Amino acid sequence: MATDFISPSPNSNRRSESSYWQVRRNHRLKTILRIVCAVLAGNALGYAAFRLAAWLTPQWWQAARSREGLGTVMLLTAMTAVSFAAPPVIIGALAARFASRHEPYVGLGAGLWAVSARQWWPPVPMLPPESWIAPMALIMLSGLLGGWLGGLRVRAQSPSPPE
Repeated sequence: MATDFISPSPNSNRRSESSYWQVRRNHRLKTILRIVCAVLAGNALGYAAFRLAAWLTPQWWQAARSREGLGTVMLLTAMTAVSFAAPPVIIGALAARFASRHEPYVGLGAGLWAVSARQWWPPVPMLPPESWIAPMALIMLSGLLGGWLGGLRVRAQSPSPPE
Protein backbone atom coordinates (compact mmCIF):
# COMPACT_ATOMS: atom_id res chain seq x y z
CA MET A 1 0.00 0.00 0.00
CA ALA A 2 1.46 3.33 -1.06
CA THR A 3 1.24 6.29 1.27
CA ASP A 4 0.67 9.86 0.21
CA PHE A 5 3.12 11.29 2.69
CA ILE A 6 6.39 10.37 4.25
CA SER A 7 6.30 10.38 8.00
CA PRO A 8 9.14 12.35 9.51
CA SER A 9 11.60 10.61 11.72
CA PRO A 10 11.62 11.62 15.40
CA ASN A 11 15.04 13.26 14.99
CA SER A 12 13.93 15.48 12.10
CA ASN A 13 11.06 16.82 14.21
CA ARG A 14 13.50 17.86 16.95
CA ARG A 15 15.74 19.52 14.41
CA SER A 16 12.92 21.52 12.90
CA GLU A 17 11.72 22.53 16.36
CA SER A 18 15.17 23.71 17.41
CA SER A 19 15.66 25.58 14.13
CA TYR A 20 12.27 27.21 14.66
CA TRP A 21 13.37 28.53 18.05
CA GLN A 22 16.72 29.61 16.63
CA VAL A 23 15.00 31.54 13.84
CA ARG A 24 12.58 33.04 16.34
CA ARG A 25 15.43 34.09 18.63
CA ASN A 26 17.34 35.61 15.68
CA HIS A 27 14.19 37.49 14.62
CA ARG A 28 13.70 38.82 18.14
CA LEU A 29 17.35 39.90 18.30
CA LYS A 30 17.04 41.70 14.95
CA THR A 31 13.86 43.42 16.14
CA ILE A 32 15.50 44.60 19.36
CA LEU A 33 18.58 45.76 17.47
CA ARG A 34 16.37 47.61 14.99
CA ILE A 35 14.44 49.35 17.78
CA VAL A 36 17.66 50.35 19.58
CA CYS A 37 19.15 51.70 16.34
CA ALA A 38 15.94 53.65 15.62
CA VAL A 39 15.94 55.21 19.08
CA LEU A 40 19.65 56.09 18.98
CA ALA A 41 19.48 57.50 15.46
CA GLY A 42 16.31 59.42 16.35
CA ASN A 43 18.01 60.98 19.35
CA ALA A 44 21.08 61.94 17.32
CA LEU A 45 18.96 63.43 14.52
CA GLY A 46 16.66 65.21 16.94
CA TYR A 47 19.49 66.84 18.84
CA ALA A 48 21.23 67.79 15.58
CA ALA A 49 18.01 69.34 14.23
CA PHE A 50 17.58 71.29 17.45
CA ARG A 51 21.15 72.57 17.40
CA LEU A 52 20.72 73.56 13.74
CA ALA A 53 17.53 75.47 14.56
CA ALA A 54 19.23 77.13 17.55
CA TRP A 55 22.09 78.20 15.27
CA LEU A 56 19.95 79.36 12.32
CA THR A 57 17.23 81.26 14.16
CA PRO A 58 19.37 84.16 15.47
CA GLN A 59 20.93 84.51 12.03
CA TRP A 60 17.49 84.80 10.40
CA TRP A 61 16.45 87.47 12.87
CA GLN A 62 19.72 89.40 12.46
CA ALA A 63 19.44 89.31 8.68
CA ALA A 64 15.88 90.68 8.83
CA ARG A 65 16.72 93.61 11.12
CA SER A 66 17.28 95.88 8.13
CA ARG A 67 13.73 95.54 6.81
CA GLU A 68 11.35 95.09 9.68
CA GLY A 69 7.75 94.92 8.66
CA LEU A 70 4.73 93.05 9.94
CA GLY A 71 5.02 90.43 7.18
CA THR A 72 8.71 89.84 7.87
CA VAL A 73 8.18 89.49 11.60
CA MET A 74 5.28 87.07 11.05
CA LEU A 75 7.32 85.03 8.58
CA LEU A 76 10.29 84.84 10.94
CA THR A 77 8.07 83.89 13.85
CA ALA A 78 6.52 81.09 11.79
CA MET A 79 9.91 79.87 10.55
CA THR A 80 11.26 79.86 14.11
CA ALA A 81 8.28 77.92 15.44
CA VAL A 82 8.41 75.37 12.63
CA SER A 83 12.17 74.89 12.91
CA PHE A 84 11.86 74.05 16.62
CA ALA A 85 8.51 72.21 16.62
CA ALA A 86 8.55 70.05 13.49
CA PRO A 87 11.74 67.96 13.94
CA PRO A 88 10.60 66.01 17.04
CA VAL A 89 7.37 64.94 15.31
CA ILE A 90 9.04 64.08 12.01
CA ILE A 91 11.97 62.26 13.63
CA GLY A 92 9.64 60.36 15.97
CA ALA A 93 7.59 59.22 12.96
CA LEU A 94 10.68 58.23 10.98
CA ALA A 95 12.17 56.31 13.91
CA ALA A 96 8.87 54.49 14.45
CA ARG A 97 8.63 53.73 10.74
CA PHE A 98 12.15 52.32 10.75
CA ALA A 99 11.52 50.21 13.85
CA SER A 100 8.11 49.07 12.54
CA ARG A 101 7.22 47.83 16.02
CA HIS A 102 5.99 49.55 19.18
CA GLU A 103 5.64 52.80 17.23
CA PRO A 104 4.52 55.19 20.00
CA TYR A 105 7.22 53.98 22.39
CA VAL A 106 9.94 54.22 19.75
CA GLY A 107 8.75 57.74 18.90
CA LEU A 108 8.87 58.63 22.58
CA GLY A 109 12.31 57.05 22.89
CA ALA A 110 13.52 59.06 19.89
CA GLY A 111 12.71 62.19 21.89
CA LEU A 112 14.85 61.32 24.90
CA TRP A 113 17.40 63.90 23.79
CA ALA A 114 14.96 66.43 25.27
CA VAL A 115 16.30 65.56 28.73
CA SER A 116 19.32 67.65 27.73
CA ALA A 117 17.01 70.69 27.97
CA ARG A 118 18.31 71.19 31.48
CA GLN A 119 21.68 72.15 29.99
CA TRP A 120 20.57 74.48 27.19
CA TRP A 121 17.50 76.11 28.74
CA PRO A 122 18.46 79.74 29.42
CA PRO A 123 17.68 81.34 32.77
CA VAL A 124 14.55 83.42 32.26
CA PRO A 125 13.97 86.08 34.94
CA MET A 126 10.20 85.60 35.20
CA LEU A 127 10.24 81.78 35.16
CA PRO A 128 11.33 79.36 37.89
CA PRO A 129 14.59 77.45 37.30
CA GLU A 130 12.74 74.18 36.63
CA SER A 131 10.88 75.65 33.66
CA TRP A 132 13.07 73.50 31.35
CA ILE A 133 10.63 70.66 32.06
CA ALA A 134 8.01 72.22 29.75
CA PRO A 135 10.05 72.06 26.51
CA MET A 136 11.33 68.62 27.48
CA ALA A 137 7.77 67.34 27.91
CA LEU A 138 6.65 68.95 24.64
CA ILE A 139 9.54 67.40 22.70
CA MET A 140 8.90 63.95 24.15
CA LEU A 141 5.15 64.20 23.52
CA SER A 142 5.85 65.36 19.97
CA GLY A 143 8.00 62.27 19.42
CA LEU A 144 5.23 60.12 20.90
CA LEU A 145 2.71 61.74 18.56
CA GLY A 146 5.03 61.24 15.58
CA GLY A 147 5.50 57.59 16.48
CA TRP A 148 1.77 57.10 16.85
CA LEU A 149 1.16 58.74 13.46
CA GLY A 150 3.90 56.59 11.91
CA GLY A 151 2.21 53.52 13.36
CA LEU A 152 -1.14 54.53 11.91
CA ARG A 153 0.42 54.71 8.48
CA VAL A 154 2.00 51.26 8.86
CA ARG A 155 -1.30 49.74 9.99
CA ALA A 156 -3.22 51.42 7.18
CA GLN A 157 -0.87 50.03 4.52
CA SER A 158 -0.72 46.46 5.82
CA PRO A 159 -3.36 44.16 4.38
CA SER A 160 -5.98 42.84 6.74
CA PRO A 161 -5.60 39.17 7.69
CA PRO A 162 -7.98 36.70 6.05
CA GLU A 163 -10.86 35.58 8.19
